[in-house]
Amino acid sequence: MTKAGRVAALVLSGLVVVGMGVAAETSSRPPKNLKKVGDHWTPWEPPPAAEGDYLIQPKDTLWDLSGKWLSNPYLWPQIWEQNRYVTDSHWIYPGDPLKIPGQPTVVPPNTEPPVEDQDTGAAPPSAQAAPPPAGSRPVAPESVPIADPSDMLCSGYVDPEHQLVETLVVGHEMEREHIAQGDVIYLNKGRNQGIAAGNVFGVERPTYQVVHPTTGEGLGIMVRRLGRVRVLAAQADTAVAVIEMSCDYLHTGDEVVPWKEQVAPMVSSLPHFDRYALEPSGGKQGEIVATRDPITAAGTGHIIYTDFGQDSGVTPGEVITLYRDGEEGTPRRMLGQAVVLSVQPTTSMAKITTAVRESEVGDHVETRR
Repeated sequence: MTKAGRVAALVLSGLVVVGMGVAAETSSRPPKNLKKVGDHWTPWEPPPAAEGDYLIQPKDTLWDLSGKWLSNPYLWPQIWEQNRYVTDSHWIYPGDPLKIPGQPTVVPPNTEPPVEDQDTGAAPPSAQAAPPPAGSRPVAPESVPIADPSDMLCSGYVDPEHQLVETLVVGHEMEREHIAQGDVIYLNKGRNQGIAAGNVFGVERPTYQVVHPTTGEGLGIMVRRLGRVRVLAAQADTAVAVIEMSCDYLHTGDEVVPWKEQVAPMVSSLPHFDRYALEPSGGKQGEIVATRDPITAAGTGHIIYTDFGQDSGVTPGEVITLYRDGEEGTPRRMLGQAVVLSVQPTTSMAKITTAVRESEVGDHVETRR
């Protein structure tokens, strides 16, 4: 395939999927091994479409399909479980088939399964539609992570005062340009600096200065999280480590820092988004200052960064509204809502959970009062 063909295939086929799969099985970047299957492009090995299968359409996401088919977007793993030829839950492609799972069966707690009648095989009347016990309360919905592990492990953060890190990746075992999960790397610190076999570190890369779109103020350096490494052996002043998980290729000069687990906020439900709630909520207001991916417009499932930080009192799990000022004489335009995933001193990272229009750097954010 020509380079132009590969680019066109990515543009036409690659779709971000809201998912919560294992970090090693997901990626924030689309697969590059696209091939033509039938009349469409895909990196997977899809089975032939069977009767009743659904063919993925442009702009479909597992999140939205789960809301449509299972009445709950958080049940998207049930769709993935039925279609495991999709080896990376972060990406699905138009034209590939999906088997539609049945509606989930909810069994009330503290109840015995119905006993079948020996003659007819039917459940006896006493086991059919028994009323709930008097005074019982509805079971609270189970809380689930609001973000995919790759959203937490493979995103970045805005460091307002980034300091030079002394522990660095200084080489790698394989003689090739790109190194990633499973490869062995060399560090410039060892036993004399307190590094020992079994130590786990994160690998990060400072990238660019984040500038506030309105004030022009420098907010800090965008630091990308690249992966996790484990030390295999430590010498006096060097160490050998294996890349256990990677979000992107690692480079010589990348920074090695203490590993910090990134845990997504747990939620049981999200508030209804009213696209015509044109009056301010009375909450705090700010702006989108950056996006995780090199894109100019963000939609459902994308990661954004705002100028809400710890100094604004914003906390992980908080829901924020996205909007844009209207033209002269027109009301503001509601864009969607997002959930805050992590907070830094002056900024925060959030995931867009609902989008009726695309959001851009410079659009406004507002906390719900």
